[in-house]
Amino acid sequence: MSGRIRVNIMVSRKDICFLSSLIFFTLVFGVFLGAEETGIIYDEGNFFIEWRGPRFIQRIRWNPVEWALRYELSLEEEQAGKYEKLLQESTRENFLNVSLRPGRYRYQVGVYNLLDRLEYTSDWIFFEVLNALQPKIITFSPEEFFLDTEEEWQITVTGEDIDAGADIRLQSKDGEGIRPRRIEVKGNTVLLVFDKGQLAPGSYQVHIRNPGGLEDSGTFTVSLHKPEEIPPGRQESSAAPSEPSGRPDFIISAAYAPLIPLYGILFVPNAFEEIYFLQGAALRFGVLPLKRGGEGPLAKGFGHYFGGELGVSWYRAEEAKERYTVGAQVLDFQIRALYQLWLPGRTSAFNFRAGMGVTTVLDLYYEYGDSTRHFTGEYISLGGGISFQLRIVSHLFFEIGMDFTHIFSPDDPSPPGYIRPSLGLLWQF
Repeated sequence: MSGRIRVNIMVSRKDICFLSSLIFFTLVFGVFLGAEETGIIYDEGNFFIEWRGPRFIQRIRWNPVEWALRYELSLEEEQAGKYEKLLQESTRENFLNVSLRPGRYRYQVGVYNLLDRLEYTSDWIFFEVLNALQPKIITFSPEEFFLDTEEEWQITVTGEDIDAGADIRLQSKDGEGIRPRRIEVKGNTVLLVFDKGQLAPGSYQVHIRNPGGLEDSGTFTVSLHKPEEIPPGRQESSAAPSEPSGRPDFIISAAYAPLIPLYGILFVPNAFEEIYFLQGAALRFGVLPLKRGGEGPLAKGFGHYFGGELGVSWYRAEEAKERYTVGAQVLDFQIRALYQLWLPGRTSAFNFRAGMGVTTVLDLYYEYGDSTRHFTGEYISLGGGISFQLRIVSHLFFEIGMDFTHIFSPDDPSPPGYIRPSLGLLWQF
């Protein structure tokens, strides 16, 4: 092969900055290089997105050079201000699949002729992979339009991590997207303005999709009449049940939880006679997959969330007698059904839980002067509780409540029961 192919690189920063996932995923960055007589061209829109399990695959792709036997891609990542080689790979195809984490990179492509000699190496191309943002709709107002009113057709959406370049629209049930006539994004507040002729009666989704592909939505309704203006005889006999939301909520909570015995013998007769024991803590991990009545945006009605949780709690009881000291450290493990009732406004909710588990006595001990005796044991237990949570900011809540536990002790004629008031923080996302 004679002659020399001259390659020019044309690329813009807009074309090469794509978003990667914030927690579990890496954003797809795709490039398209063309090799023609005038050079290699970056072609916007010709990038490839593939899913392989929990990660994105990026495809760096270029047009084939007419006489190329193979290509060699060199990719480097910036580390502490210097670029370090990430990979150098040869391929006979005109593309190469990679998966990149957020950071700064550069790459170049070497073209080898039919004699397997390096014909030309392109200049370095610099690009940056950024973290993707998961948008979250907290509220929007109003929640409903009425076609027979003169109200201005504007929706104000308040949320979190809404990118200025997000795709925002109303999505009908048949999948058709209706774009607003005007969109104004100010931080995490978005104003959507629609023409009246754009919408028909029905249910829609206020849908936000960030450039990285992450999205969120909330239900919006367009009605023909206001409820009080519905003509006689056309009033619906009963409202259709609300549809459950598709995205589950997850809960993590931690609380201070002392012990207050109510009845029965706590493990050993005549051992624990105090009315309360102050050392105790509780952790809960829950999931709420079934949600009726809407999420944050539907602030006027009640919300009904259903799911389950795993509760783990610890307490220590110790009491000094006249001639000895008795103490115990206990762990409670419980699996419970969880019902969450959201109050109008979506800033507060009641939690109701009930289930069963295992109570494990890690160390029940007697101290007689210089000698100590230790015991352990496991018991089946039933438990339930109620708590109230109040939003502090975003996903963080203050939580106060009380749990009840009954222990089945086959060796004890009087099985014990106790309550545990709790005060702590809850994270729901």
